[in-house]
Amino acid sequence: MEKKQTTSKVVKGLFWKLMENGGAQGVQFIVSVILARLLSPEEYSVVGVILIFVTIANVLVQNGFSIALIQKKEVDDRDFSSVFYFNMAVSLLLYGALFAAAPQIGRFYTNPEMTALIRALAVVLFPGGVISIQNAYVSRRLEFKGLFISSFIASVMSGGFSIFMAHRGWGVWALVWQQITYYFFYMCILFLTVSWKPRILFSLLRIKTMLAFGWKLLCASLLDTIYNNIYGLVIGKIYNKAMLGNYNRGEQFPKLVVNNLASAIQSVMLPVLSASQDEPETIKIMLRRAIMVSSYLILPMMAGMIAVAQPWCCSFWGRNGSPACPFSS
Repeated sequence: MEKKQTTSKVVKGLFWKLMENGGAQGVQFIVSVILARLLSPEEYSVVGVILIFVTIANVLVQNGFSIALIQKKEVDDRDFSSVFYFNMAVSLLLYGALFAAAPQIGRFYTNPEMTALIRALAVVLFPGGVISIQNAYVSRRLEFKGLFISSFIASVMSGGFSIFMAHRGWGVWALVWQQITYYFFYMCILFLTVSWKPRILFSLLRIKTMLAFGWKLLCASLLDTIYNNIYGLVIGKIYNKAMLGNYNRGEQFPKLVVNNLASAIQSVMLPVLSASQDEPETIKIMLRRAIMVSSYLILPMMAGMIAVAQPWCCSFWGRNGSPACPFSS
């Protein structure tokens, strides 16, 4: 009976997690198609480079402790609140580092405008640190419906705002404000849909305990993020901005599919596996099933995307004569 209830929770959680990822990314995809007609690849490339630095900083804020909160057998308000205050302190330090390094990054890429853009976009570190805790709270309970509602509404609101700004001629700032408004809307809506709220509680001992588990995952996530984004840093420096913009757009489609399915399965399986961490055989069986399901779904979709890549990109980003379509007819 308990096994059936767990299976039902996993299926229900996976459904809502797929809805969350698919809904938010579906809206962002539609927004990106509209913005592609209003903005140039060069403007995309500038934000693409900045997002790499912010994403790496976000890993230091969000990863490690959020997974430790899910993995820990028993947690209470002191655990969540302690991680909240710790995340805010780390966010402040990293924001200060990016704020100070912004002029040097701008000079390295021979683009002085990047200084103000980095300093503005790095603000997302603060809501990002809160969202990671909210996600951990929801994941422990497999209650992903609230995440779906929050991310979908945040995507619609931030997307509409960015389209309005791009239409009014704000250029690259439309993309920056899309990210900022998304994070803040997402955090605020989650506060309305998730019962957890930070309290005036802090325990350094709890932080040390979770850090002993989370630092390895943090290092792994950091290496993975740097590896996956190093190409953008190199392309942005060695080649022209239009090429980086087209590269980022080309990456968007496969990542939309892979990240949606992989993150959904991972988010649902992590709390389930953590609950069975004392049963290695059960964990092996569940992992095999998760790998099989993801492979059966992802591989055919990737093969189909390879087959239709050229007409697909030109249909959405524009045909010959448009910088949004690098292909020849």
